[in-house]
Amino acid sequence: MTVVVRLRPAPRWWVWRPGADRVPAVRLARRRARRARSRVLLVVAVPVACAVVLLAPALWSAVAFAPVPFLVAGALALLPPRVAEWDVVSAAAERDVVHSERFADVGQRRRARRLCEDFLALRVDVDPARRDRVEALLWQALVALRDSLALRDALGAAGNRPGLAADLAESTRGLAELDRRVDGFAAALRIAVEEEEPRLAASALRRVAALDPI
Repeated sequence: MTVVVRLRPAPRWWVWRPGADRVPAVRLARRRARRARSRVLLVVAVPVACAVVLLAPALWSAVAFAPVPFLVAGALALLPPRVAEWDVVSAAAERDVVHSERFADVGQRRRARRLCEDFLALRVDVDPARRDRVEALLWQALVALRDSLALRDALGAAGNRPGLAADLAESTRGLAELDRRVDGFAAALRIAVEEEEPRLAASALRRVAALDPI
């Protein structure tokens, strides 16, 4: 699934870029899981090997059995690791996925999550082509919100510094235009979700799909 919202065990959401190749992220997540498992196994193998050496009744048995814990740990480390979907999301590049942990601003995180929830609430029998178009708009909106976080923080920290009035005004206008587009998309999407009559819902979705790129 491209758009996912999970409330347990922790509130998380993520959206894959339509058409994104997830294979590199899966491979990276598995490498990370294998390294983490290897570290744990090594921590266990070292004291076990020491115990074998200390408790061995003879020198030959100590030499023979001391490597066994490391061999077992190595064999276990080679087993294919199981990775959770969130691990794959965390390993993916920013160009391929947007997720909740990228939103330090709580308000913007909730705003983005509401967009995801509304998209998931669309009727299942809608026109697939229009749904794909709305999904593309959702991706654009989330990326724009994510990329605007640094500018929002900078504007909040800048205050009214002398000599920066023109730059601040231009940046503020740009953010206002972005917010206007995102809010328009969110409002249109909400109407499409809340419309219960199939014909009217399809018409509302058509209006969402016809919106300009964000």
